[in-house]
Amino acid sequence: MTDSNGGDAIAREDELLELLYWFEGEGFGGVASLASITRFTSIAEAVVQSTLQRLMTRGDVILDSAAGGEYRLTEPGRREAAQRFAAEFAPMLSQGHGECSDPNCDCHTSEGGAAECHARHHDHKH
Repeated sequence: MTDSNGGDAIAREDELLELLYWFEGEGFGGVASLASITRFTSIAEAVVQSTLQRLMTRGDVILDSAAGGEYRLTEPGRREAAQRFAAEFAPMLSQGHGECSDPNCDCHTSEGGAAECHARHHDHKH
């Protein structure tokens, strides 16, 4: 199966790097079989396999025969995956709606908390 759209191929590479990185972080031993990788994606197994082959050619992933023929990130692949994972999930990890970003603000210790702080700052603008 070949890729007709280069952007789609890059998106799949990113997805697989992020998935392998997540597997490491969740304590799955840092290795995953083709079947388990496919199960966690919406990508056909043949496309997952060709994408993993590209990532191996690039040096980001290896097929670890000592781990029963499972895929894992190389050190450069881990760095790349960490950057992509952080960029992908940054909006979910950033400041929440209505939260104050000033670490010295009393809203972090006052009973009114972020809601009171937000109202106080919003009232000053009017």
